[in-house]
Amino acid sequence: MQLQELLARLSRVKKSAAGYTARCPAHDDRRNRLSVGEADGKLLLHWHAGSDNAAIVAALDLGMADLFTAPTEPQKRIVAT
Repeated sequence: MQLQELLARLSRVKKSAAGYTARCPAHDDRRNRLSVGEADGKLLLHWHAGSDNAAIVAALDLGMADLFTAPTEPQKRIVAT
């Protein structure tokens, strides 16, 4: 999922210095307490009142794997012979 797709699922999205803020879909917030950003191919969520990301992701009808913006490649193992 891309950042703009995630932002489209949220309400009251505003640009901030570190990315975006929005109302948390998992809680009855009266103000923007959810920070949303992107770094290293991952979408970052932080609810400033202490909830875990699993509740937020579930409220958006997403899975944790949806927070990756780029497909992950399998890690290669180096085996000494």
